[in-house]
Amino acid sequence: MNEKIYSSLDLSKSLSDFKEKVAKLLEIKNLSEWSAQTFKALEEEIRNRALTLAGECVAVLLNKLSQSQSALNIAINQTRSLSNQKM
Repeated sequence: MNEKIYSSLDLSKSLSDFKEKVAKLLEIKNLSEWSAQTFKALEEEIRNRALTLAGECVAVLLNKLSQSQSALNIAINQTRSLSNQKM
C-alpha cells in the first residue's frame, strides 16, 4: 500500500467512508467458495482501511494542533528550554 492518500480533514466524512467501505467487505457472499486465502484477503483489506482511517485521524489532530495558538506557545517554551540546555 504505497499510494498517496490525501486527507479531507473531515473526521465525519472519514468515518462515513470507512463504514461504507468496510460494510461491503463484511458482506458474506458465495460462502461455499471461500478459502483461507479469501479470508486473509478480506482481513488484509479491512486492516488497510483501518490504517487509512488512523492516518486520517492523525491528520485531523496535526491540523488542529497547527492551528492552536496554545500548542504553538507550549512548543516554543519547550524548545526554548531544550536549546538552553545545550549551551
